[in-house]
Amino acid sequence: MKSQFYFLVTFLVFNLSFFAQTDDSFAGLRTQLQSWDPVRGEWLANSFRSISKGESIPDRTFPEELTPYELLTMVPMDRRRELLTTVQTNNRNPSNNTSNNWAPIEMILNHSLCERLTGRSYGDPHLNSFDKATYSFQTVGEFVLSKSNKGHFEVQTRQKPQSESFSLNTAVAMNVGGDRLCYYAEDKPDFNNTTFRLEGQPIQLQGRTYFLPHGGTIRLEGRNYIISWPTGETVILDSRMSGSMQLANVTVQIFACDRAEFEGLLGNANGDMNDDFNSRNNNNSFRPVYASFSTFGNPTLSRGSEIAEKEYLAFLAKDFAEEWRVNDLTTLFDYGMGRSTLSYTDRSFPRVHYTLNDLDMGRQTNARRRCEQMGITPEEMRGCIFDNGFLDITPNPIPTPTNPARGRILHDIKKPALNTNNRTFGEGGLLSSAPRESNPDGTIKDFNPQIKEPIRGNDFEPVNKVDGGNDGIQSESNGSVPDKKPEINSDFEREKPNSSTPIKNEKPVINSKPIFSSPVNKPSTSPSKPAPNPSKPAVSPAKPSIGGKNPGKG
Repeated sequence: MKSQFYFLVTFLVFNLSFFAQTDDSFAGLRTQLQSWDPVRGEWLANSFRSISKGESIPDRTFPEELTPYELLTMVPMDRRRELLTTVQTNNRNPSNNTSNNWAPIEMILNHSLCERLTGRSYGDPHLNSFDKATYSFQTVGEFVLSKSNKGHFEVQTRQKPQSESFSLNTAVAMNVGGDRLCYYAEDKPDFNNTTFRLEGQPIQLQGRTYFLPHGGTIRLEGRNYIISWPTGETVILDSRMSGSMQLANVTVQIFACDRAEFEGLLGNANGDMNDDFNSRNNNNSFRPVYASFSTFGNPTLSRGSEIAEKEYLAFLAKDFAEEWRVNDLTTLFDYGMGRSTLSYTDRSFPRVHYTLNDLDMGRQTNARRRCEQMGITPEEMRGCIFDNGFLDITPNPIPTPTNPARGRILHDIKKPALNTNNRTFGEGGLLSSAPRESNPDGTIKDFNPQIKEPIRGNDFEPVNKVDGGNDGIQSESNGSVPDKKPEINSDFEREKPNSSTPIKNEKPVINSKPIFSSPVNKPSTSPSKPAPNPSKPAVSPAKPSIGGKNPGKG
């Protein structure tokens, strides 16, 4: 018995010392971030650790409603380069990867130092790949719009017929750093009228940034919803009307330093538009020789015959579409009872392929004038004329949302306070953790959307301005911030949302699996159920989650 006791003690001591040693590899990164800001830097370091392990990030203890990537861009450039050197050294040391997966951290740091690439699916719909190939994609079903081979990023779209020959994006499903988030402009999977579902459960926004468990955010800016990944990628959703149907224009932003690591309808982002229509196994014997040309905007194909162009469109709607259709195992969408991805699939669509040559010159001229007045770029002009001329869809210029980190003034934090989804506006615009009574429509009573200016208190002392990644906070001559120990305070000031329109918000309960792994998803065969008791986390019967534990976390 005594020998067993000594063996147990020795085992525990060995393991504690082992984990302490392996954790030392992370200490340098943590120290560098804390020297920049003791509160925000500590949260950023802990968030990096959580992302590397596929876990929910810690609650914010500062007023800024930023993702880990967005907060990182406020660290001075030279410090970010030093951090990248530290991470790259550890990432290339196999012994350090026993306790920390450094690859995701290195990816975020690289993202903060490189430019973005943009892809689009808009109108009825037309697609612009990351490599600037533009084409019309008239078909019906659910498709992989874009997916990273690193496992943290995927966007799927549902295209629904408006008529026998035109389809529209009516829903979008996403893997946001490990959180399965869905947006439904049409065909909601249950009787709940809310637009967003997190891990199959309805969530409601209240006119402020909504924090996703793994570090992403949802915010409303004007009429656009901006979904931001913890690693920096973004999806911008703009809802429009076409007749009696709502459609979603989808703009996807990724990073140039991840070139050739994507697949889907928006291409592989390798800088070459001519291979954006390749099959997954690069067997392209069935592809027409002109399929590398763009239907919209490419002068070579524009001079081609109408028959050739329609043959090309048929290839896109059939062979190319099949390459990127989701199935019951890969879909990220939610489904009602008895429904699956097959319920939204029609392989016979469209009945007729239309081109601009089928639109009379008068309507083309009027549509072009309206598109030019709305600021449509040349690369999207033909698609805009098509949408406006055939379906009278309002022109939608490429959105340019504000950078939530740019121009922001960071304040020295004396009394850190929790900043979570449960906190709402109280009297005077301060945050309050007290429960709030809801109206019948789900909005919060006494919510004052007119409050736009933050309340400046004594808990935050102004320091120099931070300009979205070119500058950092600094309150000492050596560039550091005085060390302070975080303590929880009931209220603190925070920046108000850009829009004064209140949006709904509530906290569902989810169960998830780690980030940076290929998600396994199964279709629902039962109707969605009300959110379970928040005190008892439960697995959603509709679909296994991608990752995360607490949907209101962060």
